[in-house]
Amino acid sequence: MRQLVSQAREYVDINRVYLDRGFYRVHLALALEELGVEFVMRAPQTRKVQRFIADHDEDTFVAEYEMARSNPPTGRTTVRLVVVPHRSRENDYFCLVTNREVTRDLAQPLAEAYRRRWGIETSYRKVTEFLPKTSPPTFSVRLFYFLFAVALYNLWVLTNLLLTPDRAVGSTPVLPTALFRQFLGPIPDG
Repeated sequence: MRQLVSQAREYVDINRVYLDRGFYRVHLALALEELGVEFVMRAPQTRKVQRFIADHDEDTFVAEYEMARSNPPTGRTTVRLVVVPHRSRENDYFCLVTNREVTRDLAQPLAEAYRRRWGIETSYRKVTEFLPKTSPPTFSVRLFYFLFAVALYNLWVLTNLLLTPDRAVGSTPVLPTALFRQFLGPIPDG
């Protein structure tokens, strides 16, 4: 992670890193803090987190929370636990940990910012549907294939936007990618 952040900083400014539950590790949080990177990470609802939820009367709250690993390599760090009600499931919560200063008023907007990252992941998955089923060893060819797939993906998004009544962004696409690819004709496999 240190190398990844260092390399990324050569090209872009990093304001905040959003990580899913699979990255919930004390040593990762410590490394990001040492690098001066603000992070927001999905927190699993462990027994400790469930106790925090049970101890609070409000549905939305922010609390100091200690991430700890008792098995070697051991580690501890204090973060903020941000808890908001789940959007679609009754009596469930959406939990995050972060090293940034967060007030109760900012808990919901922070959760919404975290949820928006799914759009990026979905878009990337959709782009891969336009890639040919090959992996040439030459980087320039691979880059061309990827950039061409991004252009086709953008054309698909634009087509759906034009076909959607009232230009409703966020609605289910009118034209699925499979049908759009049929209009394009066969994409060769290398």
